[in-house]
Formats: sequence, structure tokens, C-alpha cells
Amino acid sequence: MKLIVLSALLLPLIGCSSRQEEDNTKGHLQSGADPHAAHNMEQGVSMLMIQTDPAQVIAGKPTTLKLMIHGADGKMVNNFEVVHEQKIHLIVVRDGLDQFAHIHPEVDAAGNATVSYSFPTGGNYRLYADHKPTGMEQTTTTTQMKVSGDIPTVPSLPPNVPGETEGDGLRAKVAVEGASAGGEGTITFDLTDAAGEPVVDLQPYMGAMGHLVVLSSDGKQYVHAHPAESQPGKANRVVFQAHFMKPGLYKAWGQFRRMDTVRVVPFVFRVS
Repeated sequence: MKLIVLSALLLPLIGCSSRQEEDNTKGHLQSGADPHAAHNMEQGVSMLMIQTDPAQVIAGKPTTLKLMIHGADGKMVNNFEVVHEQKIHLIVVRDGLDQFAHIHPEVDAAGNATVSYSFPTGGNYRLYADHKPTGMEQTTTTTQMKVSGDIPTVPSLPPNVPGETEGDGLRAKVAVEGASAGGEGTITFDLTDAAGEPVVDLQPYMGAMGHLVVLSSDGKQYVHAHPAESQPGKANRVVFQAHFMKPGLYKAWGQFRRMDTVRVVPFVFRVS
């Protein structure tokens, strides 16, 4: 069993978005309010520890990840509130932003969070653990880990929105307004099916009509947002609010549930 320990920022947040200004990683040791609103943030230091079984993480083979989250006071967090039907939302992204997963560990009474996951390719991955310690603000802490196996070339990230994009049988006209550093932008999806017909049969996914994860190209700026309760205009329109700390290139993944299947619509855009 491999143990990965990484100091990282603990990011308190108000609502369901999270952002990270600096990567405060000190290296690693291997030995085996309105739930949809914008938010303000203070910084503390936390630690996300991950044990892996087997010890060598190999692409394409199931790996058991055991997460242990320590708060700014150094104590292990063992009580979590349920946020959007889960105690921990674990986002897994490869450097280069070509691989993405949103998974949910099972949390035991001691606070150990366990999940099985098969990394699709080799390379360096970042893991972001969204969680809300009982009685405290919602936070995100992050770590990195190496995965053995073939490492594909990192693809380029040409911006493709505002404009049309598609993924998993959904098409979307994506509008991005007000996306500037230090401000809050609006990201609007007008969803259609593969034939171009408006999608009017979206199903709730973990208590919301969609989820949106946004990362800067270097992985240091992170946002996890959910749509507003009331959606203006069209039945196939889903609107998110997201706060951006720094300018640059970002990739986002919209997640929507339709016909009992969660579908991912990725896109790339710039923050001025």
C-alpha cells in the first residue's frame, strides 16, 4: 500500500463554488448561505492524505483510494455534512485536463473515505476533495499523485466557447459573460440532443439540474458550481455563476443527467 501525503490549501467557501489562488504544495512522502451563490474565501492550511491499494497505481487497473482529510488544526476530519447528496465530492483530473472524473467516496464513522477508481492513462493527476466538516464552511483540499502507464501527449486547449460544443450525446450552445479576473461570470448552457432538438427531459443530478467544474490550465484555480434554483427563459437552459481569481485559459466540464445517464460536456474558454 502506498501512502501519499501532500500539504495543500484548505479552501473555505460559501455556497457550492471553490477557488484556489496558490498551489502551496510542499512535496509528498510515499511509504506504501444560498447553496448556489457566489462566495468569499479565507485561507488556512490542511492536509489530504491518500493510501493506495495496490501500492503502484497503474493505468487501467482498479485502485482503492483511501482519503484522510486533516483540518487547519491538524486534526482528522471525521464528521461531514451531506452536500448535494454526498459527503465528499472527489474530482480527478490529469495534468493537461484531458481526463476528468467526478466520484464519491464512502465515508466511515472514523472519517476514512474510500473509493475504487481506474485511472484511464498514466501521468500526473490532481485530486480535489470538496467537503463540509460538520458545523463549518464548505471547503476543498487538493493533492497530486503519479499513475504508471502510457502517458499520452498533452493535447492543446484551443478556446471553443462562447460557441457550440458537444459531449456524451448532448450538444450545447455555451455563453460566457463577465468572466474577468476578480469578478463573477455567468455561464449559460442551451442544451439540445444529437439531432439539434431542445432537451426538455433533464433529470436532477445530486439535487441539482447540473454541476459545473472549472479548472485553470495549470490546475491551480478551481471552481465547482451548481445552477441557480430558477432558470430564466427556456426549459433547456441551465445557468451557472462562477468566480474567477486570475486571468488565463480555463477548461470546464458541465454535467447533466438525462435518461438516467450522467453526460459530460467539456469546453475551453478564456478569462480576461
